[in-house]
Amino acid sequence: MDQRQKNERINLILKLLMAILFTTGAIIFSYPFLANAVNSYYDQKMMEKNLAEMAATNTKEQAKRHQEMAEKNKELAESKNMTNIPGMGLVEDPFENAVDDAKDPGKAYYEEHTVGAIYIPKISVSLPLFDETNAALLEKGATILQGTSYPIGGNSTHSVISGHSGLTERKLFTDLEKLVIGDDFYLTIAGEKLAYAVDDIQIVLPSDIDKVVIQPGRDLVTLLTCTPYGINTHRLLVTGHRVPYVEEMAEEVTSTKKAVERRFRLYLLLIPLFFAMIFYWMYRKFVYYQSGKHSYDFCFYLLENGQPKAGVTFTLVRKKRWATDVTSQPVAVSQVDGWVSFPEIRGGRYYAKAIDGSTKPVKGKVRRLKDRQFVLSHVTKKKHGKKVTYYLENGAKK
Repeated sequence: MDQRQKNERINLILKLLMAILFTTGAIIFSYPFLANAVNSYYDQKMMEKNLAEMAATNTKEQAKRHQEMAEKNKELAESKNMTNIPGMGLVEDPFENAVDDAKDPGKAYYEEHTVGAIYIPKISVSLPLFDETNAALLEKGATILQGTSYPIGGNSTHSVISGHSGLTERKLFTDLEKLVIGDDFYLTIAGEKLAYAVDDIQIVLPSDIDKVVIQPGRDLVTLLTCTPYGINTHRLLVTGHRVPYVEEMAEEVTSTKKAVERRFRLYLLLIPLFFAMIFYWMYRKFVYYQSGKHSYDFCFYLLENGQPKAGVTFTLVRKKRWATDVTSQPVAVSQVDGWVSFPEIRGGRYYAKAIDGSTKPVKGKVRRLKDRQFVLSHVTKKKHGKKVTYYLENGAKK
């Protein structure tokens, strides 16, 4: 093995190590986005399945469930008892355990506690809505905070819907801070569809209870999450008042669902494409190195205005820029028929250049190890069966 091959081998190893490090870094960087896309898609499909099953149940059962929620809302409004809101009264704040791993209680548990769905088009959120708040349910979607109204609408109701921010595998309410006054969010619960327009945004301490109390005569829903990101010392409250649910809103809900599906399909497309590109690049580097152990022909015809041109001297260099000293490089002169040939050249990447600069350079590389000649670029290619002939043309064709 000569010095050039040793240098190329070292160069190949270094490039492969760089490719491995780059790929590893890309995987680590993209994991949260990929995990969120996959989990969001899966959760949405499960949510749609549960909603479809609920819609297929007896109308009387749905009405009974709705009536139970309405009665609890009435009791809450009359008692004005808000002391059992997690983090704001006697119940432990579930967000305090946000970084802990909640044990997965199983599919049946989530189905049992699913009462609806929440959609926030502005931030492409489509989540299942659970009937209580605990660490396990917070890992999967949005939860109704105990001690607040059920979000079924009605005067003198104020529901608080909580969701995690900053989870590695799910975004959930991470982008809630992007909402502004006037943005809408939608709920599907107990067979009804409700719409709310954001009219108040506040950042408060976890113990600041008066921000989520029932306001007589008003129909409110507050979205609650931790803030600031990664510190979680405060709570972000995004409150909306009830507005009429119109057809355009249904289209926004559909668009939000499709956005989740598009994001999932995009990753399904990009991930194989990314790895295909990495493996192809590594394969090309391998071929480049291995081809240096074999010899190939670098040949083409030189034409001027469609006719062969003789007497033009070409040199073969490894770099595209002009070499100051060409005496050590292979040289070939175009023949009467325009034929330019550099036979038995060790594999690699080369440029054939006219010493007088009268033609554009011809780039050549080895595509497959079993080939017998270089594959050339910046030339015209013609096939004759399995044989390929290259033409470097100057001027206009006749």
